[in-house]
Amino acid sequence: MKQCQYMKQFWQKNKFVLLAFSGWMLLLQLVAWLSYLIPMRTGYIGAIPWGNFDGIHYVHIAQSGYFQYSQAFFPVYPLLMGFLGRILPFSYEMIGVGISLSSFLIGLLMLYRLLLKKSTDLARYTILFLLLFPTSFFFHTVYTEGLFFLCIVLTLYFTDKKNFLAAGVVIGIAGAIRIVGVCLALYVFFEYIKGKPKKILASDVLGFLLMPLGLIAYMFYLWKQNNDPLLFLHVQSAFGANRSSSKMISLPQVVWRYLKMMVTAYLQPTVMSYIVTVFEFVMTALSYLVIWFGRKKISIGWVVYSLVVLTVPTLTGTFSSMPRYMLAAVPLFIILGSIKSTLVKVALLSLSAIFEIMATALFLRGWFIA
Repeated sequence: MKQCQYMKQFWQKNKFVLLAFSGWMLLLQLVAWLSYLIPMRTGYIGAIPWGNFDGIHYVHIAQSGYFQYSQAFFPVYPLLMGFLGRILPFSYEMIGVGISLSSFLIGLLMLYRLLLKKSTDLARYTILFLLLFPTSFFFHTVYTEGLFFLCIVLTLYFTDKKNFLAAGVVIGIAGAIRIVGVCLALYVFFEYIKGKPKKILASDVLGFLLMPLGLIAYMFYLWKQNNDPLLFLHVQSAFGANRSSSKMISLPQVVWRYLKMMVTAYLQPTVMSYIVTVFEFVMTALSYLVIWFGRKKISIGWVVYSLVVLTVPTLTGTFSSMPRYMLAAVPLFIILGSIKSTLVKVALLSLSAIFEIMATALFLRGWFIA
């Protein structure tokens, strides 16, 4: 009886997120069925469509450990896949998708409850912008996006509770999921300073010391195994997209490079690659604009975190995959959710959903999107 009552209360509190998430899942499934109308592009095709491109590498690491050039992919996600793959009767691909979806849903539920403290409208529209973003289908794939999103929301939750030790543990884990995971420490640091603590607790200090531990641990592993603690950076050039692995390229240089490509290499080398180039450039530019013009709607910690997490990937000299990396800039979606005009929000969501449908269909058929 108590169980039924608890489930009823849970449903009443979270039905918007659960219904929105279910609708998103249905939309992606419909797109998956219709995507067969698009010609298949052979190449980096996984055992399931949701495991294309990077998903192949994560599955290989989960099954057999690291191999040449795969050190670009951080260890927590494939390690978790490998552990569950050895005790559950499912394929590694399905387990990877399961980790992504369950992490994403838990993160959505937690973020919704946190934002409800400010406004029901803000909470609902933020969730919708996350679900209907052009590259949100990556939360359904054998990629780290879902798990990393959960770490971002947990960091927000524990920082809100002023539990900096727990936040430190989460950020330590996040740093071994994605290189930008350690950037979450910037948000926590600014929030900690803003709170003007009367007394610095030993647990707070320990929390901050734990934040870079995941990244340091992975670097130590690479040093012991390959005598190169920065191997995850040095192998970037092996994945194409003209990434630099020997030196950092400034953001203005990358902007100039893309402008030059779009003007002088019109529809080259292929129509699809040119479209992706324009997509990467436009989405990156829009993300910076949204953060800049909406900076007063979020805390300074979130502004700094967002700008850093958007800029770090560009230091390799390209905007390749930026429409996907933008998913880590969660404050961006909070800003979009805070737009006052309902008409503008609905228009943006509709346009975004159209791009999501197209991007999802192409990805599932083996076309590189982000």
